Amino acid sequence: MNERDADADKDALNEHLRDELTTLGRQVEEFHDLRISIVKASGKNGVCKHKSKVLTTSDRVNGHCIGTYLHKVLWPHIKMMPSKWHKWSTNPRSICKRIMSSIGVPRGVTDEEYWSGMAVSMANDKLCAMRSNMKQALFERFVGKGLTSSHMFNVTNLILRFCIPVDTRGPEE
Repeated sequence: MNERDADADKDALNEHLRDELTTLGRQVEEFHDLRISIVKASGKNGVCKHKSKVLTTSDRVNGHCIGTYLHKVLWPHIKMMPSKWHKWSTNPRSICKRIMSSIGVPRGVTDEEYWSGMAVSMANDKLCAMRSNMKQALFERFVGKGLTSSHMFNVTNLILRFCIPVDTRGPEE
C-alpha cells in the first residue's frame, strides 16, 4: 500500500513538474518573440535606443563577433555589399550564412528569426560605421588634417595659378 502511495505521489510530482516546465517553455518562447519583435527598429537612433534596453549578454557577444568577422574577413574583399545581402538565404556561400556561422544563436530562436531580428541590424550598423570611417580617412588624406583657413586660401591660389590655364593675351593678338 505504501509503495502504491509513493508511486502515485511520484507520478503526481512528475506530472506537476512537466506542466510547470511546459508553462516555463511557453513563457521563454513569448519572451524571445517579444524581444525580437521589439528589436526590429529602423534607423540609427532606433537601434541605439534598443541596444541598451533589449540586448542580452549573448546578443552583445554576437554583435562583437559579427563586427570582428565583418572587419577581418569580409571588409578587406567586399566594400560594397551586394543588393539584398540582408535577406535570409540557406545558401552556404551567402553573406547571411557566413555571418551566422560565426555566431551562436540562442535557444528557442531559429537562425532565420535571429538573422532578421537581430544580426542583420548589428551587421548593418557595423558596415555603416566602417564605411564612414573609410570615407573620413580618404577625406583626411585628400584634404589633409592640419589645413587652416589661411592654408586653404594659399592652396586655392596655387591651384588657380598653376593648374587652370589663363589666356593672358589680349583680344588684339
